[in-house]
Amino acid sequence: MKQEVIPYNPKLKALAKKFRQNMTLSEVLLWDELKQKKIKRYDFDRQKPIDEFIVDFYCKDLKLAIEIDGDSHDNEEMYKADVKRQGRLENLGVHFLRFDDLEVKKNINNVIRTLEIWIENNIEKTPTPRKRGLNSTLIEDLATDGPNVQLNTNEFPSSEGLGVGSNSDLDDLLQVAKTAALAAGKEILKIYQSGDFSIEAKSDDSPLTRADKAAHNTIVSFLDETKIPILSEEGRDIPYAERSKWEYFWMVDPLDGTKEFIKKNGEFTVNIALIHRNESILGVVYPPVLDKLYWATDKRGAFVEEKGVVSTLETSRKNLAKRGLKVVASRSHMSLETEEYLKKLEKPQIVSKGSSLKFLLVASGEADLYPRFGPTMEWDTAAAHIIVTEAGGCVTLEDEKTPLFYNKEVLLNPYFIVLPS
Repeated sequence: MKQEVIPYNPKLKALAKKFRQNMTLSEVLLWDELKQKKIKRYDFDRQKPIDEFIVDFYCKDLKLAIEIDGDSHDNEEMYKADVKRQGRLENLGVHFLRFDDLEVKKNINNVIRTLEIWIENNIEKTPTPRKRGLNSTLIEDLATDGPNVQLNTNEFPSSEGLGVGSNSDLDDLLQVAKTAALAAGKEILKIYQSGDFSIEAKSDDSPLTRADKAAHNTIVSFLDETKIPILSEEGRDIPYAERSKWEYFWMVDPLDGTKEFIKKNGEFTVNIALIHRNESILGVVYPPVLDKLYWATDKRGAFVEEKGVVSTLETSRKNLAKRGLKVVASRSHMSLETEEYLKKLEKPQIVSKGSSLKFLLVASGEADLYPRFGPTMEWDTAAAHIIVTEAGGCVTLEDEKTPLFYNKEVLLNPYFIVLPS
């Protein structure tokens, strides 16, 4: 049962009194935002019944139900009840989102943005059911029918047409991504060993080498066969108006860690991810010098292959309050925000790596967490993100709750933290 929280703001208190409900402060805050039309001008009803279910908020136009729940879902019986309930809502064609009570109260702007992103990607379409962990920010976004979707009257290709829609399809795409990554790694190593990098400066002053270009061309030659759009660091700029309509697309960094490549320290990778709407659902990371192939697909685990031997990846299960946590950070030049974060930990051990290998240290349990309070782009993180997730970890914003999303209008990532779930 929810614990009543008395709103401290007179306006909010009056609002709560108006509905004569034992609304938590979180519910009052969100209700106030919804009724002020700050979320895309959609009408939400308070305490709306759907069949035998009564949810905190419901939007008829979107078939979107929102629940604010301060209770724990660690209890097995509650977990089963939630799964059963969500399944019944799914059969009614209702999209169901749950937010934690404290999350709404402390991070209302993050919650509002999460809802906005969800609405942007679900308006006027019926998405394929997407399952998430019961303790994540978005528990479920559920619907009934298949992948033929529509956004602002512009049709997406169906997932069947893209070769996505079943586990076997995803396996086929994984094999393509693996092959592309290995082939790109081979091209990178040829140039790496030759020493002729032909270094150029891009518009943002970051370096570009022959290897970046060769890897990009190689990967694209394989991925083009899938007929799925490609967004690559070394490809053409694609306007948001175009890519926002993609249901599926490849997110590629042909050579992540170009500076490490130039330094010849071996800490660079090939990153290939498949994005479904705003989430990474398939990822392949290949560090050519280490000759290890890492991969993961949604809800099927994370793996690494070395010398023909395949092993399962699993994050550490350490309590983050423990002394001596292994934290991925730069030994020589960390940001002030990272320094402040580390001060909150008890005698952390600093582990340093280049490129997306930082994520893989957490995914493999070799490090406990990775706070990234500096600039990164979406292609830097997308492939390794799903690997960490499937290994038992998560990638969140600084609040350690809100998930990192992809295909934003601006492709620069916000600060984030990689840690065990």
